[in-house]
Amino acid sequence: MFEQLKVGSWACADDRCPIRTVVHAEDQAVTLVFGEHGDFELFVSATALQTLLQVGGQALEELNTRAVRSFSGTNHEGEGHDQ
Repeated sequence: MFEQLKVGSWACADDRCPIRTVVHAEDQAVTLVFGEHGDFELFVSATALQTLLQVGGQALEELNTRAVRSFSGTNHEGEGHDQ
């Protein structure tokens, strides 16, 4: 049986990194394959994938909120700043 989490290295994916999925219906799981040649694979259960999508969505909302605040703070002179 697999351990809950076993990691031997780390990976960084940017917006140019291809990501594809391999669905394992018999195991109720998915493999996320990063890179053109399967450079990194992440096997997750359906429940773990659901959690990943939930927390990832929350993180994306936070990134977008911070980007909007940063954008509005630097592009509207005099607005939102004590003078």
